[in-house]
Amino acid sequence: MTTMHRDALRTFFDASPTARLLRSDLAPLVIDFLNRTFKAGESISIGQTELRVMLATYQEELHEIEPEVMRGPPQRYATQWAENGWLSRFLEASSIEPQYQLTRYAEEAIRFVDSTLSKGNSLVGTESRLRLVIETLEDIVRGASADPNRRLEYLKLQRVAIDEEIAAIEAGKSVQVYRPSQIRERFQTAIDLLKALQSDFRAVEERFQSITRDVQQQQSTGDKTRGGILGFALDSEDLLKQQDEGISFFAFVAFLFSPTQQAALRKNIEEVQQLSALAEEHESLQHVRRMIPALLAEADKVMKTTARLSGTLRRLLDAQAAAHRVRLANVLRDIKQAALELRGQPPADGVLSLSADAGIASPLARTFWKPRATFDPQTPEEHVVDLSALRDAASALARLTRLDFRRLRRTIRDATYQGNSVRLATLLESTPVTGGVVELLGYLQIAHDDKHEIDSTLIDTICILETRHRDRSLRVRVPRVTFNPKAVTTRPGRRPK
Repeated sequence: MTTMHRDALRTFFDASPTARLLRSDLAPLVIDFLNRTFKAGESISIGQTELRVMLATYQEELHEIEPEVMRGPPQRYATQWAENGWLSRFLEASSIEPQYQLTRYAEEAIRFVDSTLSKGNSLVGTESRLRLVIETLEDIVRGASADPNRRLEYLKLQRVAIDEEIAAIEAGKSVQVYRPSQIRERFQTAIDLLKALQSDFRAVEERFQSITRDVQQQQSTGDKTRGGILGFALDSEDLLKQQDEGISFFAFVAFLFSPTQQAALRKNIEEVQQLSALAEEHESLQHVRRMIPALLAEADKVMKTTARLSGTLRRLLDAQAAAHRVRLANVLRDIKQAALELRGQPPADGVLSLSADAGIASPLARTFWKPRATFDPQTPEEHVVDLSALRDAASALARLTRLDFRRLRRTIRDATYQGNSVRLATLLESTPVTGGVVELLGYLQIAHDDKHEIDSTLIDTICILETRHRDRSLRVRVPRVTFNPKAVTTRPGRRPK
């Protein structure tokens, strides 16, 4: 545990990206957008184009209330946040554009704000946390002792307690269960620990990236032997496994990838969702429901970083690549030496010229011979405008119906305001469509983009009026769509083009 001193605190508030984010004038907006996009949206990394579109949508919604805030282009904000250390910008082999993800500093800021706000709205579980502290201390004392007598004494006490509970149940006595408040306390403690665990992955990933960069830098300088660089990389990886972040991550991987443990965890999650004491914990239950896929995605992201480190080490051990590295280092050293010699009297006409174009051609790239095109002169004719065709085109354009996605989302939000889910068929009974089949397709598009429930195994039949002939109705068969209140409030869907 770090002890807070004046100098350490001053350094933290002056240099830490976490402190800069919390002290920023736009901190509420930045944290809100990052939390919506990455945390609530369960997105580990997002492409540059998608991030720019989502930020533009966020700015449009913000300008309806505060028109003078965040008036700059979305790309400028994304670049600025990356320079401030709140977003990490990188390239992936499977993508043609830069990817963005949260840094450990942004994770810390979001986690701090979420924890602070939750303390005022959620249950403060003093009893469960005290029991957790006591049980943890007992486990430490028991696990640190190598005395077999003490371990046998503990196991016998455990056996006596278990036998007494079995005898009481067989005798018909009631089973002791947790009170609803105790269930909620322990559940909130588990959620807090889960959020803290998910925030640790950025620290582990950034540490692996740092090792990879150091190895590549030592390769490019050519000052060390292959054995020295390999020893540095392996020592750094071992050190990471001994640090808190590494211990937490590798223990997590060993646990989660065990089929037995994973099956038991899924069963416990299903049973927790059925507890009546947690019926009002919608957001926390949703977090637990997405627990295993989210953790697997986080582990896969870190594993890809370790794979890049392994690829760097394989290239290091390749003799041909090592010889090329030495030659490249010698050329760079000669260039630096020549630059130092000419530093006092640089030539006016330049030292070297760079050729940016490579003369690469393939015989198969040549096109087949074609005869030269001949010009056939013709007498120009006067163009006559067909006014009737122009009127028909203008009338057809005027009959087009504009689909207002904001109005449709407002209708969904009003229907789910009390926290209840509503089916599409039920919603259209109280608020019939006025734009025909196109408006019905708009509801389906919103359900897909905003992560509502779409069950393709069940079909609902919806009756709507035709737009041209209002005395006729259409029967449309659509998958069953259920609009959930949390999907409306946690993350706005991307506006369809």
